[in-house]
Amino acid sequence: MRARTKSTPPPLTTFELKRDAYGFAVRPQHLQRYREYANIYKEEEEERSDRWKSFLDRQAEFARQLHPDNSLVLEVNKINSKEENGVQRETAAKEARVHKIQIWAQIRPSLGYIEQTMSLRVKKKKDFSDNVLDVVGNGTHLQSIEEAEPTEESDDEFYDVEKNDTVQDLPSSDGGGNAEFNSSLANGASEDVFNPWKEEVENLVRGGLPMAFRGELWQAFVGVRARRVEGYYEYVTNDETKACNGVASEKWKGQIEKDLPRTFPGHPALDEDGRNALRRLLTAYARHNPSVGYCQAMNFFAALFLLLMPEENAFWTLTGIIDDYFDGYFSEEMIECQVDQLVLEDLVRERFRKLVNHLDYLGVQIAWVAGPWFLSIFMNMLPWESVLRIWDVLLYDGNRVMLFRTALALMELYGPAIVTTKDAGDAVTLLQSLTSSTFDSSQLVLTACMGYQAVNETKLQELRNKHRPSVIAAMEERARVLGLKGDCELDLPDLNEQQVMWLKVELCKLLEEKRSAVVRAEELETALMEMVKQDNRRQLSAKVVERLEQEVSELHRALADKHEQERAVLQVLMRVEQEQKVTEDARRVAEQDAAAQKCATHAVQEKYEEAMALLAQMENRAVMAETMLEATLQYQASQLKLQQHSSSSPR
Repeated sequence: MRARTKSTPPPLTTFELKRDAYGFAVRPQHLQRYREYANIYKEEEEERSDRWKSFLDRQAEFARQLHPDNSLVLEVNKINSKEENGVQRETAAKEARVHKIQIWAQIRPSLGYIEQTMSLRVKKKKDFSDNVLDVVGNGTHLQSIEEAEPTEESDDEFYDVEKNDTVQDLPSSDGGGNAEFNSSLANGASEDVFNPWKEEVENLVRGGLPMAFRGELWQAFVGVRARRVEGYYEYVTNDETKACNGVASEKWKGQIEKDLPRTFPGHPALDEDGRNALRRLLTAYARHNPSVGYCQAMNFFAALFLLLMPEENAFWTLTGIIDDYFDGYFSEEMIECQVDQLVLEDLVRERFRKLVNHLDYLGVQIAWVAGPWFLSIFMNMLPWESVLRIWDVLLYDGNRVMLFRTALALMELYGPAIVTTKDAGDAVTLLQSLTSSTFDSSQLVLTACMGYQAVNETKLQELRNKHRPSVIAAMEERARVLGLKGDCELDLPDLNEQQVMWLKVELCKLLEEKRSAVVRAEELETALMEMVKQDNRRQLSAKVVERLEQEVSELHRALADKHEQERAVLQVLMRVEQEQKVTEDARRVAEQDAAAQKCATHAVQEKYEEAMALLAQMENRAVMAETMLEATLQYQASQLKLQQHSSSSPR
């Protein structure tokens, strides 16, 4: 495995990296951090793609050895080669552009064995399937899933992985090329044939699904092919369904229309056709399950599925998620969601005593933060790479265990920072800010899966069974209190008529005050959760804007100081240039004076040399004159002596 190193990225520009590799918008305050992890994501994607391709190759080889004469294996190999060349994807994309209402596509045959394995754990609802087939065939009234399902089924039956349902329970509408495999299971083959891959597949899923396989693997995990009833989606998307179900089934239409433009705004895949597909998908589920209908957060689930798979596949995936994985979460009472919040609170109190004591001191309930986490399945709460990694494990497990493990992992990662806060608002804001910057998806998934293995479905069911009666009792009490109207009949034979009337009035006042207090408490709790889930982003944005304004003002001040410094420097430069000009002029004058002086000196030197030459000549002449004078004097002296001598001697 390659070493994961974070390289220092170049500075971000204004228009860089506003969307991640999946097309989702990256928050401005997280652009720099996302840029740091972009290369890590790319390396991890390459590694997991190689691991999955190797696994699928070995699985195909195993299937070839198990069925050496099976024509299905040869067909799988042919299609795999086409997949590698991108032929099948291009064809599917062309078909997606042609079909305007719904699209159904089989997953690639190389994933067929995984699909069959996961389909074994899907609880078959034969009464519902028969009812749906009657509806599709006869065009009669569409019943809700509550009317079609047996009332004595338990929640555990939906996730019984150990049961080996035979293939005769699987829908036969789209058996296709897997008929031989289905018949082999029907003849006695069990899930044991896949046990050699169970641990490896689990490790692969925890390591993340490749982008190219994620949509199809999600369908395989949910058991879309096993859930599908042919013709049902066409029925629930038909406008005549409204007339069959009555006006009540369309009561969510207005809210759906409001939420369509709010769903991943600006995403390149959600253009006009994408919005229409999302509208059809949400309306189809509302008609499919009127007791749940439509509630906020479903639009994000459905849009995510539409980005990864065809429209009808997305419908059956959404159906499996809402009806099975999160059964009771999005109903009007939201009983299971309330139960899970109490279960999470028990787990947090058990493992993070210091954090819980601090939150209790601040008056913060864990449900204020964890409620939006669970209802949105961390969507729009964590970076998208982390969200998709959590969904990979959650859909593979077939239950909600990963929700609790991820919440505990986040508490472990950010609990030390939370205990430093001083008030409830800061604690909630800081936790949401920290979770929204959890870009290290591998660390989060590893901490959740390996650090909290003791948090399993068995333990969660025990805690749910512990808290569910109290939640149901509270709901019944609330409904009873809210249902009380006006008169309160009391059988008090020992009281006179005036006392009875007074007690009735007082009791009605107390009940009204209690009802008002309960309603007010619910309104405050709802308002607070909405504030944490929605308005808190505005608070964070306001803080970001305030910080940006401060930075801008500081930049303005720095710019003004810089301009002042530039002006001072310009003045200094002008003075220096003037001084340099004066100096240059003085230099030129001095050079001219020096040249003149040099010329004068040269002339004087020449005159001096001429004078010295004349002086030397005069000196030579003087010497010669002196010599001649001396010689003349000597001659005259000698002549005088001769004359004197001749005059004195006799001749």
